[in-house]
Amino acid sequence: MILSFAVTNFRSFAGTAELDLTSPALRTVTPRGEQTWAGVTERVAAIYGPNAAGKSALLEAIKALSHSVRTPGSSEIYQPHAASEQPEPCTEYEVEFVAADVRYTYSVSAAPWGGINREELRSAPKGTSRLLFRRTQEGPDADVEFTAGASLTGPTAEVRRITKPSMLFLATAHRFGHEVLAPVARALLAGVGIDFLSFRERLDEQVLERVVMEMVAAPASQVSLVKGLVQAADLGIEGLEVRTEEIPPEVQERIARLLRAMEEGDESSIEVPSLQGVVVFNHRGPNGGAFDLGVHWESSGTVAWLTTAWHALDALRQGSVLLVDELDASLHPDLARYIVELFLNPELNSKGAQLIFSSHDVSLLGNSPTRLLEPRQVWFVEKDDEGVSELFSLDDFDNRSGNNNERRYLAGAFGAVPNIDDRELQRFLNLAVEGAVSADA
Repeated sequence: MILSFAVTNFRSFAGTAELDLTSPALRTVTPRGEQTWAGVTERVAAIYGPNAAGKSALLEAIKALSHSVRTPGSSEIYQPHAASEQPEPCTEYEVEFVAADVRYTYSVSAAPWGGINREELRSAPKGTSRLLFRRTQEGPDADVEFTAGASLTGPTAEVRRITKPSMLFLATAHRFGHEVLAPVARALLAGVGIDFLSFRERLDEQVLERVVMEMVAAPASQVSLVKGLVQAADLGIEGLEVRTEEIPPEVQERIARLLRAMEEGDESSIEVPSLQGVVVFNHRGPNGGAFDLGVHWESSGTVAWLTTAWHALDALRQGSVLLVDELDASLHPDLARYIVELFLNPELNSKGAQLIFSSHDVSLLGNSPTRLLEPRQVWFVEKDDEGVSELFSLDDFDNRSGNNNERRYLAGAFGAVPNIDDRELQRFLNLAVEGAVSADA
């Protein structure tokens, strides 16, 4: 699970943005007494703010670090603010997370010359921080300085030799199977399990087909879960299945021509499949009847619900982290609220899964029927006149138990709301009206 995440000089964040998911109950480096990591960390972080303020950028920063650990040499890790005043600005990350009940701190600095100029991993198995490794490189022609901690055993020298300047050492260790570092990297990728859903991606038909294929391929024990998922949102769907259909001959020929154009060897080896799997949804019909619809006929709301809910259930099952950009997109407020409630329910979220999402659904901030999100679980992003984003928490404000934070936010009590300047629009409309009057005259 994630304890905190900080990023500096990433897209609209010229300074440092830090998302802290530890609760006030954690007063020491590690839990004490009967405390557990799940009990002293937040299960949910909701991010609010106007359009283009930086909500998506923060989620993308978490995704970028995760992707770079998974993919050695990824350029996604370096995305500086376009108007940075520094001559050679670095993009910096620091994430604190828990794996196998051990607290880790991993920091990275990506340089403009295309390499990693600093990378460090520390652990605190008994509450005292100790170094696992530190790697620095001042420039593309500079030597790499590497320090291994006393507890770092395994093929460290071999990993160093194959790690290029553009690669994260932890990413190479993960791919190499380093006996100490690979499990830590896997925790950051699988145990921490950063999974990312964006509004644009969720409405992609191919993505939904992939999700449905996962549902159909799920173990037999999950059949009732799949059926319950498609019925829970009252979409009129009774079930789903994958049917085998023949690919039309003209489509097979087009595929064959494309493959022949790309093939450099023997064309006789080209074989085009004649069958394909097609996802079909079974709907309730009038008078007890039923009918089937393909994926492309389903509404954006159906797509959003199925993809989001399936990934949410998977995160809860694994105890991982789910990032969702625009949780409320195409979802009814009750369904968005239900997803959040799943993560907040300790009985259903027994493995400490976390949901970090952006939203414009202010009803999640209200008190009706009860308060859903505590102030420390709510974050705001706003951008100043110079295009620089800032992240801050609702917990920084005066918060009394009876406050209706939905109304306070809409009234501008916390900032992070759009500043609507419609002077140009009014001028345009006035000119249009004047023009219509002149034409009538």
